[in-house]
Amino acid sequence: MSIALHIERLVIDEAVLSGERAADVRVLLERELARQLGQPGAVDALRGVGAVAALPPATLPAPVRGQERLGSRLAVAVGQSLGAAGGSSHG
Repeated sequence: MSIALHIERLVIDEAVLSGERAADVRVLLERELARQLGQPGAVDALRGVGAVAALPPATLPAPVRGQERLGSRLAVAVGQSLGAAGGSSHG
């Protein structure tokens, strides 16, 4: 199965960045989504989704012990919207 995910626009309030660089957030978001979508069961979850123009709003997970970076937390929220999130974020 081939998965193509295109995020056309992602708007993040500067306060949410907490000092992280936007470019770093983008790289970590891409890396974490690739990891999540490669997990067992993700392909099966996505088969029922098909092509979508937009995802429903998702809640951004709070950092646990303040250690999860924003890109990882965004990836968890996107994965949950897709129904393919499998576990906690890393980063």
